Amino acid sequence: MTVTHPLKSGQTLLIREAESSDAAAALEYVDKVTRETDFLTMGPGDFEMTLEQEADFLESCKSNPQRCFFVGFVDGELIGMANVTCGTRPRLRHRGEFGISVLQSAWGLGVGGLLLDHLIGWARDNPVLTKLDLRVRSDNERAIGLYRQRGFVEEGLLKNQIRIGETHYHHLAMGLIL
Repeated sequence: MTVTHPLKSGQTLLIREAESSDAAAALEYVDKVTRETDFLTMGPGDFEMTLEQEADFLESCKSNPQRCFFVGFVDGELIGMANVTCGTRPRLRHRGEFGISVLQSAWGLGVGGLLLDHLIGWARDNPVLTKLDLRVRSDNERAIGLYRQRGFVEEGLLKNQIRIGETHYHHLAMGLIL
């Protein structure tokens, strides 16, 4: 399903399920977004999928009811990605962990919130899911504010989860009961 939303900039955000044909744009996006922010769990050069592997991965997400992968475009440019991966074991299938990233040029336009709303909608429509989980760097105040605004609650602090150079950062674990 493809949806469009007006942004604060006057542009239009198109959100849809990722296709295998998005692989090249996705790899370029990951390279760019990892160079723009330290809030992600990976840095520049850490993502090592080939074009074929990325295309296969995106295609596999479409056929797996316990996984989704959405892409957001503005004027044909991939500016945001969001995904949910659910547990595969029977005791863990009811929960999904998600990730969202947005290019810095689109920060403050509402893209992250719209992608998050799309993920929450997908999760609520999934007959197995009852909970969404996330981890966010504890100093990422804008993201934490967005998650709180959407109903996520803090469930714990995971210390020294990220190390960049000699600096350690904590993760805040948050969850949303669907």
